[in-house]
Amino acid sequence: MKTGRCILFWLLLAALAVGEIACARLAYWTIGEIASGAMLFAVIVGNVMVIALALVGLPRAAAVAAVVLGLLVIPFQLYLGHRLLSVQKEADAIVAWAQEQKLKTGRYPADLSDYPWRNPSAKTFIQDYSARDNGTTFHLSFFVGTEDTSHWYTPSGGWSYYPD
Repeated sequence: MKTGRCILFWLLLAALAVGEIACARLAYWTIGEIASGAMLFAVIVGNVMVIALALVGLPRAAAVAAVVLGLLVIPFQLYLGHRLLSVQKEADAIVAWAQEQKLKTGRYPADLSDYPWRNPSAKTFIQDYSARDNGTTFHLSFFVGTEDTSHWYTPSGGWSYYPD
């Protein structure tokens, strides 16, 4: 491989690997810790195989494998990361709205039927909103990539997350 191409290949590999690792870490917040760990393992093994292909003299195959691995990991996690930010923003707005309702009425709203959705597409990802203890508290939860992972809020505990 020519020196210029060699440098470009290693720069491409490094950039893709950094992006893949960042996305595997992001997966913890979008699809859970088990999937994130599996993705990180696959990224490491995949990049070791790409390096092996390059070192045995198959630079084109290595470059194609590197790009395919990047395409398998990066776009979907960036999509889920965007969804996470979008749904979290809507959930924060729900919390603020519920707090305002409590100031006005003395109780948290029983449900979200009167909530003015800012991003109606986020509605799909809100798992639960319920007033509890006769409206003195509430629970709000949402998911991003899988319903098995939950982000939730309570006035007494703030935001929490269960990554499984």
